Parts: sequence; structure tokens; C-alpha cells
Amino acid sequence: MKKHILSLFLVMFAMVGFASTSHASDTIYLESGNTHSNTLTSSDESQWYQINTTQDSDVHIYLANTTAPINSSLYDSNKNFIGIIAWNVSSTFQTLKAGTYYIEVKPDHWDDRYSSGSYEIKATYGSGNVTHDSTTFEPNDTREYAFPIQSGKKISSLLSNVYDLDFYKFSTTVDSGDVHIYLANTSAPIKFDLYDSNKQLIASNNSSLSQPLKAGTYYIKVYDFYWDNKYSSGTYDLIATYSTNSKEHNPSTFEPNDTLENAFPIKSNAPIKSQLSNSDDIDFYSITLNKEGNVNVSLSDTSAPTRFKIYDANKKLLDYSSSSQSYSKYLAAGTYYIEVYADYWGNQYSSGTYTLTAGYPNATTKSNEILLYLNSKTAYINGKSKTLAVAPFTKKETTLVPLRFVSEELGAKVDWNSKTNDITVQLNGSKIVLNTNSYLVTVNGSYKTLQVKPEVINGTTFVPLRFVSEALGKTVLWNAKNKSILIK
Repeated sequence: MKKHILSLFLVMFAMVGFASTSHASDTIYLESGNTHSNTLTSSDESQWYQINTTQDSDVHIYLANTTAPINSSLYDSNKNFIGIIAWNVSSTFQTLKAGTYYIEVKPDHWDDRYSSGSYEIKATYGSGNVTHDSTTFEPNDTREYAFPIQSGKKISSLLSNVYDLDFYKFSTTVDSGDVHIYLANTSAPIKFDLYDSNKQLIASNNSSLSQPLKAGTYYIKVYDFYWDNKYSSGTYDLIATYSTNSKEHNPSTFEPNDTLENAFPIKSNAPIKSQLSNSDDIDFYSITLNKEGNVNVSLSDTSAPTRFKIYDANKKLLDYSSSSQSYSKYLAAGTYYIEVYADYWGNQYSSGTYTLTAGYPNATTKSNEILLYLNSKTAYINGKSKTLAVAPFTKKETTLVPLRFVSEELGAKVDWNSKTNDITVQLNGSKIVLNTNSYLVTVNGSYKTLQVKPEVINGTTFVPLRFVSEALGKTVLWNAKNKSILIK
């Protein structure tokens, strides 16, 4: 009798082992970030999925477009229960250790009401290097898969359903520098959270936020905002402007200039024509007084209610525009900032153009810091890019640059005598005379010899960089690592 019982037990064990093996062979591998569609065909059926995380990371799982009550559960590699994903919702299991996990999908109390049910399932988890789609930025459902965004660059994307999440990340390089984030053109209620690198929540908003941040990496999570059953998906535009060491602006829009640190420098009494792209957009400009005096700021040609504020160099609010849209005050020498913003647009305006003019004493009319790269046609004047006709180059171990470009950007006056081929450069009392056919040059009447004589290429005269800049009283810094030349 004992032998029969033992034999029966062995048979049952073998059957269980076979069933387990068969079950394992039916398991579907769910690739990170990919949506898988499937159908349950009976009330007692279970479908299994496997995911393999290669690093400790968050795991975000959701079921969508279900045609019957369906739930799913997450298990570890030993089939120990971790958590449940209820009917047609999502769950984020934060910081799961690297390893193998299983997801069980099954009917949720169908009884006789349902004979089958289809669904979509998606799991995003850490699985090595991330490759994002160039148009949707997916997969970006977890922090580890967050899409890196550039300061001031618009991201247009969508939440494909109420359970979708979109993560983005950025890194600031300036301590206590402001960050300005806003959502625009949303087709459904959408919200965002801002987190630090330790996953600590900093702030939440459904439109925009501005605040100072320490230098470091930050994450933005975009998600639905109480859609209920009114919305099945939602599109949005996301823009984050944050403080970096780069001050390059678009020459036509002056963007990105949504933070004080990214303010666009404007010349005295030179009108700036720009726009607020939506009610949450803000534009910053900077002015620098070389001596104390009256500052006059005005807004005109506004197509929507627009106002401005004035800040000092320490971000202290000094004043704001009155209903007349003008400001006048006697200020000490230093740098000041002007913030242009929408004034209670409500739903009446979607964007607004304006003209900003600031008059102030002793305005600097010429840029005085030039960054060049050897063999590159792109130059930077105080951070603003310009394109050269011909790139700087070396000859006999001497760097040559376009004379007129460098001299005029330094504020010098350049004259050319077509009869003698003499070129005269004057700045702050210094006078240099060169000739395109000679190694000799005069500096304030004294003769000097150039290592390389001036050279004309495609109508542009090139001269030795260091000699001209130093003769004009400027400092030249050479960076051998990136082959850059800084003149200041």
C-alpha cells in the first residue's frame, strides 16, 4: 500500500513538474518599453510575461484598452509575490534590484459575464543602454529611461493613455540658478512633477513653475491630471529653461531667455521685437550701466496684455511696470534684468507680441569677448554665435584670423586704402597699420615685423591673431585641448 501511495505521489510530482515546465515555455518575454497585445480566452486562463532588469531601477507596468476586467501581479524570480496591478491601471515599483521578474495576467471575476478579454501590457525597466524614439521620446516611462532635454528647446509629445508616464531630465551647471518649466498646448489636463537626483519631489504644477536650483541633475515627470473617463490620450508641449554656462541665444527669437541667468543682453535704445508664445512664457533681458544714471524702459506694440519687472544683480525686485507700460528711475552702475510676462490673459489670448526698449547711460555698443575655434567657421561673441566666411587657420605655427571681423568686434575702427593696400586699425588711442604685401607693420609709429604677412582669401584679409589683439590691448588665451582661442 505504501508503494502505491509513493508511486501516486511521484506521478503527481512529475505532472506538476511537467506543468511548471510547460508553463515556463509559454512565458512571453516583454521587452522594455514595448507594448504587447494579447487576449484571455477563458475565465481560468493565466498569461505570464518575463522581464530581465540588468540594473537596479524603477519598473513601470500598465494594462490598457482592456475589454473585460483583467488584473496582473508582479513576482520575483522565485515566484514570490511583489505587488498587484489592479484592473486596467498602472503600477510603478520603485528601485527593483537587477534580476528576473514575472508578470501574471488573468481574468478578474468574470463569472458568466465574459468569455474573453483583450488587453495591452507595457513594462519599462532598466535593461542597459537606452535608445529613444526621435519623435515620441519613448521609452521614457521611468527615471532611468528619462529623455535628456536641452535648455529652452520645446518637446512635443503625448500621453498615450491615462496610465502612461513621460520622464525627462536636465542638468544645471550654475548653483542657485533659476529653472523655468511650463506645459503648453495641452489637449487634456496634464501635470508635471520635478524631482532631484535622489528622487525627492521638489514641486508639482499643471502649468508652470520658476525657482532656483543647485547645480545637478533633475527629472520631470509628466502625467494625467484627473482624466477620469473624459480623455483617452493627451498631447502637450514641454519647455524647460535652466541655467548653464552657455549664453548662446537664437538671433531672431532671443530664446532661450526664460531665466535670469539666460537673459539676453540688449543695447541702449535698441528696440527688441519678440513674443510670449503662451501665457506661461517669460522673457528675460539684461542691461549693464557703466555709470550711474537714468534708466528708461517701455513696452509698446503689444498684441496682448503684457507687463515687465526690473531686478538688480542679486535678483531683488526693484519695480514693475505701471498701466502706462513704462518705467524711469535713476540707478547705480551695474547689471539689471528685465522680465517680460503675460498679464492675466485667461482664455482670451494664446500668444502675444511686444516691443521692448531700454535706454540707459554709457551703453556698451560693441562686444568685447570673442571665442574662436581653429578650422571652424563658428565664432562666439559674448556667447552669441556668428558664422565666418573662412575659418581661422595656422601657417608657420601662427594662427591667422579675419582682420575686420576680430577688430570690429573688439570695438576697433578698420579702414582700407585700395590704392596702397594699407589697412589701418584704431582702438582706444592705439593705431596699427598693416599692408597685405609686407611683413612690416607699424604700431603707434613704431615698426615691427610679423612672422607671417597678411593673407587675402576669398576677399577676406587674414592677419596674425596674437599680434593684432595684443597690439590693441586685448588678452589672448589658447586652449590646446579643444583648439579654442579666447580674446578678451
